Amino acid sequence: MEDHKGHLRDEFLEALYKAGEDGNLPIEESALNLTNPLEPREIDSLIITGLIRSENGRLALTDKGREIAEILVRNHRLAERLFSEILDLRGSGLNSTSCSFEHILDVSVTESVCTFLGHPPTCPHGKRIPPGSCCRASRRKLKPIVLPLTELPVSSDARIAFITTPHHHRFGRLANLGLVPGGHITLLQKKPSYLLKLGSTEVAIDSDIASDIFVRRLGNEVPST
Repeated sequence: MEDHKGHLRDEFLEALYKAGEDGNLPIEESALNLTNPLEPREIDSLIITGLIRSENGRLALTDKGREIAEILVRNHRLAERLFSEILDLRGSGLNSTSCSFEHILDVSVTESVCTFLGHPPTCPHGKRIPPGSCCRASRRKLKPIVLPLTELPVSSDARIAFITTPHHHRFGRLANLGLVPGGHITLLQKKPSYLLKLGSTEVAIDSDIASDIFVRRLGNEVPST
């Protein structure tokens, strides 16, 4: 029973964090649209313990609450990335499984998962994954299964995992070239430009665009000479 209440409190803090990402804090509790809203006394408890604050009936995270919520959001989004890449989960199954795992991942496991995935900047839905100490230190204790295209060896086969770029017009350009998540590529060369093979088509891109593309290396790579 206590674990269930704890999960509801976690979901409440996560909802406030996500509202803050959208610039909607402070916010009325009813606007969070929670499936299982907290009782008024439970919200009061969060205020008393210093996790949230109330401003004329509108709620926001305190620094302490934001720190806890950021860990929960990081765990959830890393779990989504892990299960989408490893088990190819999609839709409601991905979300529900990730919700379960976010509550049991400790710091060391979370950092190992993050490193294993190559420190992904976003979840499968394009939402930012809050960086951890492993990202800031750029540690590579485990061989990542997802890595930037710029780190892929020449003559390797890979599948595009995700694309992240501050230049939104690039998404359309890359899609027109056939470079989309899930697409199969072979890296033919890196200099003077990155030359990729997509089926029977060859596409050349420059290095700054290549650095925006993250791939999952496949097992049939051919050693380069």
